[in-house]
Amino acid sequence: MQDISLQTNDAPFVERLKQLMAALFHFLDWFTPEHPFIADKRARTFLVSFAMLFFELLCIRWIPSYVRYLSYFNNFLILASFLGIGLGMLSARRERFWFPPFPLLLALLVLIIAKTKFQLNITSTQVLYFGIGEQQGAQGDNFVVLPIIFGMVMLSFIPLSRAFGKLFSQLNPLTAYTYDIVGSLAGIATFSAVSYFALPPLAWFAILSSLLLLLSAKRTVLFVAIVLAATLIEVGRLQVGAYWSPYYKIVIRPAAQGGYIVDVNGTGHQAMIPIQYKEPFYKEVYRIFGSGSFHHALILGAGTGSDTALALAHGVDSITAVEIDPTIQQLGAKLNPNQPYSDPRVHVVINDGRSFLQNTTDHFDLIIFALPDSLTLTSSNTSLRLESFLLTQDAIAAARTHLTSNGLVVLYNYYRQDWLVQKLATMAGNAQRCRQVSLAHIRKSPCLRTLPTWILSARASFPCLQLHRQLMTGRSSTCKIEVSRPFTSSVSPWSRSML
Repeated sequence: MQDISLQTNDAPFVERLKQLMAALFHFLDWFTPEHPFIADKRARTFLVSFAMLFFELLCIRWIPSYVRYLSYFNNFLILASFLGIGLGMLSARRERFWFPPFPLLLALLVLIIAKTKFQLNITSTQVLYFGIGEQQGAQGDNFVVLPIIFGMVMLSFIPLSRAFGKLFSQLNPLTAYTYDIVGSLAGIATFSAVSYFALPPLAWFAILSSLLLLLSAKRTVLFVAIVLAATLIEVGRLQVGAYWSPYYKIVIRPAAQGGYIVDVNGTGHQAMIPIQYKEPFYKEVYRIFGSGSFHHALILGAGTGSDTALALAHGVDSITAVEIDPTIQQLGAKLNPNQPYSDPRVHVVINDGRSFLQNTTDHFDLIIFALPDSLTLTSSNTSLRLESFLLTQDAIAAARTHLTSNGLVVLYNYYRQDWLVQKLATMAGNAQRCRQVSLAHIRKSPCLRTLPTWILSARASFPCLQLHRQLMTGRSSTCKIEVSRPFTSSVSPWSRSML
């Protein structure tokens, strides 16, 4: 870059502007890979396509783990990437188009994520945010979150897709499409593999950096390597103290009662604390039926083991604990003060709850849908939650088919709005074939967000349980159970004991 210089003289402003433009274009030429490490256009098409898909998935996974806003609205990242790819392809038609190189934009994106902490506060009753100890205060700069991240992701894709567009025009269309598709599939497969093995972001960025070095020109490789090394250092600094599962960034912090609080993508998610400090609704089914009433239990969404520990404490003989996230389960096995997963009565299954229900041949006298939360938005205007495939009428009906003759299905969660309770109660009632759908009527109160409610639903041979819960104040509540007749006339002794 020694020959890039600007002369300061008394020439008119227009002349100096021309000199500036010439210097910028010379800077662009300096980054043009005239002598790359890999010169074959087909190989470069494969590598660029690989890098674009890998980087897109990296953004979707990495950015929401630090910017809580985008944990709920990550479709914006997909839109930003599509827009950036389109603009880059259009710019490929121009011979000269000055734009910052991709390594610089990547470093700037990482720096913005690292140095800026964004918070989001939404007061609409139509959206729900799940988490323990959520911050209720709103930041004054909430409105800048979306445009900054959207813009940076979009800009980052332009130089990659511009290079791809130029390569596409230099190859036979069928050949170009072939290497594009193969490269895209390779990028998806590679990122799926690093997620499956729960590798941290440093590994993701290292793979991306290797691709960028292979695509660089020989005369710029040192500059690119320095920028990428600085980026990797910052990424490594950010991930210190965090566990990375196939789904989340997980951070644990000590709990006041002993044990730990599990934060997922910056939000409180679970509490690994002694069972005597757990919320009352965990113990409600055992209070109603008595300890020792259940012999074989299935817990869907076992998490770090609190539900399992309570079941063990109340005399359940055999427990199948199903958890989709292996890292969260491993943390529970290692750090839960009750050590439920070390008990020989517990069989751990790492699988999706609905998939397990569809494939198991076992029957249970207690099936618990145990607070399945993916920490995403609940709204008709956004993406499905991860557990939306579990909390369905079909899934509850599938659970019913795996009950013993005296079996019981239990659902509990922090249902923050009565419409959500009614929706789940209706699905449970339909799945259990009740004439009347069980409903949980909630009187709204200022403390609604901190108080749990739940639904209990039984097998068809049981009367369906109808739970009325009135939240009178933040500290007191009344609860009663009524019975609505099922289609079958038989009544279980367990159901009579509840009347």
